[in-house]
Amino acid sequence: MDEVLEVAYAAARSRVEIRRGGVSIGFVEYGLRADAAVLAYSEVDEAHAVPLLDGALAMLRDRGYRIVPLCPRVRAFLHAHPERQAGVDTRFLDPAHARRVGAVGAVA
Repeated sequence: MDEVLEVAYAAARSRVEIRRGGVSIGFVEYGLRADAAVLAYSEVDEAHAVPLLDGALAMLRDRGYRIVPLCPRVRAFLHAHPERQAGVDTRFLDPAHARRVGAVGAVA
């Protein structure tokens, strides 16, 4: 019997996780900067990437954060699914811009 997948906001760990049976099987790490959630790193298998990334984007947007996608996997997901770009700072979808900002650690 398959256990239900859950996408959970794990604020104490600064990440959104996808869980099966209460055990984390993937995550997106973020940092908060004023009104922005900077998605910096993700670790998830391809089979669970879409529900995790959809859930993470929705949870962070619902909390009022502008999404800053520095993580290459998140950027690729948003490029492949432009309909999911609501609330995303699209300047960061340009790889050159993301590299410049990531190199200095600032969010414009």
